[in-house]
Amino acid sequence: MDDIVATFSYDIHALRLEYKTTCDALEHWRGGDPTEQEFLIWKKDQLFRSLLEQSYESAEA
Repeated sequence: MDDIVATFSYDIHALRLEYKTTCDALEHWRGGDPTEQEFLIWKKDQLFRSLLEQSYESAEA
């Protein structure tokens, strides 16, 4: 079965909220499927990179 790919566009406020809720989900992890935790770790990293990129682009403007 092929993976489904989705693309999202967030403004900076939504991006920060998405990062915060992902961090909260990891902090309060109750166990379960380890692949879900791995995904949250990957997602947190990707969101942080996006926030850094936004900060850099804002500083250049």
